[in-house]
Formats: sequence, structure tokens, C-alpha cells
Amino acid sequence: MKTSIIVVGVVLIVLVVGVAGLYITGYFTPTPTTIRIGYLTGDLHQLPLHVAIANKYFDQYGLTVERYEFINGPTLMTHFVAGELDFAYVGAPPAITGRANAMSVGNVSYLPVVVSSVNLEGSALVVNPNVITSVADLNGKKIGTPGSGTIQDIMLSIYMKDHNLTLTKYPGSIANLPLQFGTGEIDGFIGWETAPSIAVINFSASVLLTSHDMMPNHQCCVFVVSSKFLAEHPDIVTKVVNVHNSAQDFINAHPTEAKQVAANYTGLSMPVIDMAFSRIVYTKTVNVDSIRTFVSNMIELNVIKTLNASQVDSFVSGFVDTNYAITQ
Repeated sequence: MKTSIIVVGVVLIVLVVGVAGLYITGYFTPTPTTIRIGYLTGDLHQLPLHVAIANKYFDQYGLTVERYEFINGPTLMTHFVAGELDFAYVGAPPAITGRANAMSVGNVSYLPVVVSSVNLEGSALVVNPNVITSVADLNGKKIGTPGSGTIQDIMLSIYMKDHNLTLTKYPGSIANLPLQFGTGEIDGFIGWETAPSIAVINFSASVLLTSHDMMPNHQCCVFVVSSKFLAEHPDIVTKVVNVHNSAQDFINAHPTEAKQVAANYTGLSMPVIDMAFSRIVYTKTVNVDSIRTFVSNMIELNVIKTLNASQVDSFVSGFVDTNYAITQ
């Protein structure tokens, strides 16, 4: 009897040590309960994240969220492709650039992969109505952007190309653009909401163009996951996408409550929130054609130097994971 007990004990020890060894060597990857999500400062587009937290949707799946705030999409993507984030709410062009640049240097471990849409449209070009009253008046003017490589910067470049405009782009931080406009440092700016609405309400700006005017129904922010996290934890990705989609459903079904969440985390007045909200289309459906248009234009503008026109479709196919993302 004692011999049997000893044998069983030895077997258990061997099993425990063996399994521990498999974890140490990376054969098994422990299922995470904490996920790292990046998002942009002062961005009403990324309301689904804040709604999900306010409504405790992550808690329902036993997940804890570590939030990391960034000044703009290109900055976020620098940290993302370095492996510092698992998920991110970010504009489609910065994610496209981040993926293309990482692939070009062989860094394929932490590529951004789209698993859901966040919103369509939701930006605006606001101007001083005493100086600019038409698109032609943009020529020779100083127009702010939230930074080189942001979706707003890319859209402005595309619009300039298509309409033969020559203007000076003034990259800045989204928080400062309304203030710089108010002091006359710039003649206008293009930015994500709520910045344009702040400029209209607080500094008498006029909306010259919405992003709908510039590119109707364009994909704006996307919800991305790291390719490494996706490969190792598809079950967690499913849960997080479900959380995100539930938050989208809540925003569209309960706009008044969603706006209050927005007011709570931005600290902005309800008139600003109302105006900003009216220009954003929250949807779970990814506009793949719009993403393809962005990639093509970014190649033409030499923003992406590592792809050519013949590679657009294959790039987009790898960028958007239709196992998770709803597409049109």
C-alpha cells in the first residue's frame, strides 16, 4: 500500500513538473484575464470602449482592461507594433501604415488586424468664416491637422490632390487645435470629433467640409487586435469583439445614455457632445471598399512606400479578418 502511494506521488510530481516545464518553454500559453487596449485622447469615435467599461461588459467575461491613451493614431501604432498593446481603437490609415511598415522590416508578430468597425465618418474641416468661405479659399492658408499620418491628415492630402489645392498643413495635438484656431495661429483645422464641435461652439468656427463631404461613408476608426494575440487567444478575441459589438448596439439603441457616458469621460458640455454625435456613424460593419480606397491613395501619395497598386487587394485581405469582422 505504501509503495502504491509513493508511486502515485512520484507520478503526480512528474506530471506537475512536466506541465510547468511546458508553460515555461512556451508550449502552452496561459489564457489572459487582463487585456491592454489603446485609444486616442478626446476622441468621441471611441465611445464604445467607454460604454463597455461603464456598463461592465468586460466584467461579464471575467476580463480586466488596462487602458492606454495616445495623442494620435501614428503614435499609438508605434507602441502597438512594438507589442505593447493587445487591442486598439484607431483610425484606419494609421493602422494601415503601421501594418505595412512592420511587414516591410519583417516584424510580423504584432501586426494590426481589423476585427470590427468602430465608426464611419465623424471628422470635419472647420475654418474662420471671415477668411474662408469656399474650398477655393483654402489655397495658401494654414490648416491644422492632428498630426502627420492621422486619418484626417491623409484625408486632407487626398482632397488636396483631387481638387488641386495648395495649402500649408500645420500638424498639432488634437487638444490644442481649437485653441490655436481661437488665437488665429491657424486659419482652420481638420480633426476628429469633438474638436471641430468645440471650435464651432467656443470659437465661432464654421464647418467648411465634413468628412462625409470629403469621402462619403468612409471607414474612420477600426477595432484592431495584435496578430500574435489573435493567433494565441482566439477565444479571448471572440469575447472582446462581443463586448465591443454589444457597446455599439447600446450606443445606437440608447443614444441619450451613450451621450452621457461621453460627457462623463470627456468633461465636455452636452451641446458639444450633441453636435459631435450628429456627425458620427457608429457601426459594427467594416467598409472594406473604403479601406481599399485609402490604401490605394496612400500608395499614390507615397505615404506607403513598400506596396504597389497590384498588392492592394492582398494587403486588405490580410488586414481585415472576416472571421470576426462584419463586412459590406
